[in-house]
Amino acid sequence: MNYFILLAVSYLPHLLAYRDFSTHTPYDYARGDITEAKWSKKLVPTRIYLLARHGSRHLGDDEAVGMNDIIDKIMSEMGVEDQPAWLRNWERPEYTKDKHLVPQGMLEHYHLAQRYKQRFPALFPDYYPTRYHVRSTFRIRTSQSASSFMFGLFEGTGPLDNTSTRDNVSTNGFQPVGIYEESRDEDVLLRFMDNCPAYENSPITVNYYSEVNKLQKSDHYKKLILDPISERLGFTLTVEDAGNLYNLCTFEHVSPTESNNSSFCEMIPRSAFALFDYEKDLSRYYSSSYPNKLGYELSCVLLQDLLSQFNSEKPAAALRFAHSETVLPLVTLLGINKDEDIMYTWDKEEFWSRATKLSEVDPFAVNLGFVLFKNSSSGDEIIKVYLNEREVKVPVCESVEGCTKDELLAIVHSTQGKCDRSLMCFGANSTEDEISETTTETNDDSSISARRVVSEDLVEAAVAAKLADENKVLLGFNLFIIMTVLSGLCIVLIGFVGMNIKKIISDDGVSGYHKMPFLDS
Repeated sequence: MNYFILLAVSYLPHLLAYRDFSTHTPYDYARGDITEAKWSKKLVPTRIYLLARHGSRHLGDDEAVGMNDIIDKIMSEMGVEDQPAWLRNWERPEYTKDKHLVPQGMLEHYHLAQRYKQRFPALFPDYYPTRYHVRSTFRIRTSQSASSFMFGLFEGTGPLDNTSTRDNVSTNGFQPVGIYEESRDEDVLLRFMDNCPAYENSPITVNYYSEVNKLQKSDHYKKLILDPISERLGFTLTVEDAGNLYNLCTFEHVSPTESNNSSFCEMIPRSAFALFDYEKDLSRYYSSSYPNKLGYELSCVLLQDLLSQFNSEKPAAALRFAHSETVLPLVTLLGINKDEDIMYTWDKEEFWSRATKLSEVDPFAVNLGFVLFKNSSSGDEIIKVYLNEREVKVPVCESVEGCTKDELLAIVHSTQGKCDRSLMCFGANSTEDEISETTTETNDDSSISARRVVSEDLVEAAVAAKLADENKVLLGFNLFIIMTVLSGLCIVLIGFVGMNIKKIISDDGVSGYHKMPFLDS
């Protein structure tokens, strides 16, 4: 009995591991399972349109340089005797700087394809170029994602193997697939945010990082991130140092093997993770989500593409592979995961319970699946929407079954000029978006924000409340262990008293530790 208790306790740190890393969250931390999707027996799936972000990737130049800088600083500032054992024996890898996919990123799309094919086999027939419209952006990581997805669809079904060719081909049924892409200057479908002066020059886009800057200069950032990490490491960290350490921690989850199984996450206190996650959310939220009206309305071209594919007389699976800046605006345009107050401010409710939590809405390999169903009785068509393999409700769509084509077309027509890109990007007064003066950096540190300001005490209260809730969970877990031990002793005692009574073993599969909602992926 004691052995099992110790075993359970030893796994507690793994159960508590923080897994929300904003837009760098590995897909498996956030996904559902499309194979479990259900619908009415009268509905028959007929077509599919899938939009997906690239999978988990390597870092960029600035990130890799910063990570090496903080490693050098840790090595120099911490004495060898103060360094954790793993660090003393750890060999630093050469962090790749090209932003191409890591193996985990390839597997994310490979397995995503297999699950979709398992649930919708009729929508993924044997490959022929006219049956599949596959498109990616000019970035290598998106074409890698497309290739990984298509390999997952057609593994072992293609013509290239060692029995159908004269040459000694080592593959087993490999299927080459055509992937279409356009240059950055010409791709107005998957990179609609590029070459759009109205978007690039709008105040809210230009100042998208100003909220992050405010946060980093705040007292609660110092109290919840800088001070506790500095105390743990034994030297004073800058904001840049903290960000670099967080990137090291994130990459341990994105690519454990390429990180050489480092443990930099252990250097970050649990109380800091949620604020790091929120910090990373802020910039993408203001550049591509609800506060940036033009930024997300530009994604209407994707709905036009979807309706064009679904109305075509030649059915084909439409598969699109792009970026966070492509998928998140469409999620926003559809009204999914929208907060009542779209301008985030610092209070308990919005900080901990925000709907647009990007670790859930926009992880690596985030995908929006649109499946067209036909009612076998009435002949009516309905479109179900799946975000990360979970069915989601689009607010403007009236039916609980999904959306009609007309409802999606109405979303297109609700955008500026009914999705007229020329008007949006180059027309006069093409955007009404404005960012308040308080979100623009000023030289007057004592200026008072015109927006709602929440005191430092409320932020600290929010953190304290959440950590207190977590402690209650841990206390409940400990009580569970104690009760289990007492129950076991009672059973042993009863066994001694009644030698002929059958031993009854109670296996409670319901009780146990449950992660806090803000820790779930």
